[in-house]
Amino acid sequence: MLLIGMLEVCRMKKVVLIIIILLVVACSAPVKKAEYSGYLSDYSRLKESSTEKNYFSYRAENISNYTKFIIDPVEMLYQPNTNEKELSKKELKDLQAYLHHNLVKALTSGDDPLTIVDKAGDNVARLRVAITQVKKTIGALNLTIYTKVTGVGLGGVSVEGELLDSITGEQVAAVIRWGSGSRVLRAGFKKTGDAEILLKKWSKELKKKLSQNKSNEK
Repeated sequence: MLLIGMLEVCRMKKVVLIIIILLVVACSAPVKKAEYSGYLSDYSRLKESSTEKNYFSYRAENISNYTKFIIDPVEMLYQPNTNEKELSKKELKDLQAYLHHNLVKALTSGDDPLTIVDKAGDNVARLRVAITQVKKTIGALNLTIYTKVTGVGLGGVSVEGELLDSITGEQVAAVIRWGSGSRVLRAGFKKTGDAEILLKKWSKELKKKLSQNKSNEK
């Protein structure tokens, strides 16, 4: 009788856990495509990628002419609702700094580092990036197999960015991308953990694309 009682308790605990997961899932949505924020100077030439998920971009034919880059401070356009207990102002500010740091690090690292400058000039492009959405990571919900499979605790982020001719202000490249965290990579208990993983990955991918443009010029 004792064993049967223990099994029944275990069964009930699992049922309660599943109900809790379903309730959280119902109230939790992944980062999705947002309305254009108005940050980019031009949205009309953006096209959806056929190979990359949640990725819209534009690239001018003369982009390979740009060999030096000014990196503007990252802007934070995301503002939580007043009744939300999502992320603090400090956490959002730290996320801005994190992205800026990773952009500089990615572009200046590796076998083919790009040149970063602080003044406009010929063949110099200005990189502007803004974070437009952030969804916090709920680390405690990614510790069990039940929640890990659903992805309910995963955070996410969305960004808009563009390259402008540093003299004329003409847009020579633009991107909008968004995504949620990975069920494989662990973001820990930091509320911006998944967002940071994505931003670091996207910074490296930007460097790769810019390096490819440079190689194509040769």
